[in-house]
Amino acid sequence: MKIYLKVLILIILAFSLPGCTVTPDKQDGHGIPDNMRIGTYNVKNLFDGVDDPHKADDEPPSGERLAALSEVILAAGCDILAVQEVEDIDVLTDFNERYLAGYYSSLVLIEGNDPRGIDVAFMSKFPLLEVTSYADREIPNTETGRSIRFSRDLLAVAWIAPNGRKWVFLTTHLKSGRMDEDRQVRNLQIDEICRIIDEENFVSGMGNGCTVLMGDLNAEPWTHEMRDLASVPFSDPARDLRYRFTHASGMILDYILLSPGADNHLVIGSYTIYRDSPADQASDHFLVYLDLKFR
Repeated sequence: MKIYLKVLILIILAFSLPGCTVTPDKQDGHGIPDNMRIGTYNVKNLFDGVDDPHKADDEPPSGERLAALSEVILAAGCDILAVQEVEDIDVLTDFNERYLAGYYSSLVLIEGNDPRGIDVAFMSKFPLLEVTSYADREIPNTETGRSIRFSRDLLAVAWIAPNGRKWVFLTTHLKSGRMDEDRQVRNLQIDEICRIIDEENFVSGMGNGCTVLMGDLNAEPWTHEMRDLASVPFSDPARDLRYRFTHASGMILDYILLSPGADNHLVIGSYTIYRDSPADQASDHFLVYLDLKFR
């Protein structure tokens, strides 16, 4: 199922949240950035304090951890940030208003499939033109004869660059676990991501589509499931980075992957895994970001 939010609705949302401002030094006269920083962050169980009988939800984070999360996010300064493990839009809105002082003007979250109720979302300084959720997409499993779905969602948003080209940002949080059955599910989910990108023509046959996939993929770069993404084609700007672990365990689980068209806009050397204090207190994952240039 696809869910589209019209441009007018998103523009209203973008300017209705309290305390929202556009950063002047990243805008031209029409509100379009010359450069943009994008990132991804698994914020670890951003729940409210209300027990939902329909979800296996967890305790909310402490005020200290919320403060640490906000310090990391504000220090990174992403213009568009994909986040994972958020309970719902109300929790995200409250966090943005109370702990980020309305730093982001557009928030996008659509309820997904996780039994604990953890969802993926986007936080953006700029209006996003359309939103597509693939949470209800049936993914065939030929071995079992039964279909599966994305563990949370595959969420897509679109943005128009200064040159008029449409960019598509995708975020997801794939199946966790290290058992063979977990890997099989991730393989199926990644194959479906590749199929969706092809169906939607997010990356054209000439490789000129500007598409970014970012999130917690729960697989390390050398695994079979991650190798499949190279065929999209996606490049990994962190591939030559030393000490590139993104999880407290020392594993590499979080990615920003670029199509060839998007890779042309990469600011070389900008890829960063934010580990400065209090990152280790904020989450078990580290925020990852990079910069794109448009002028």
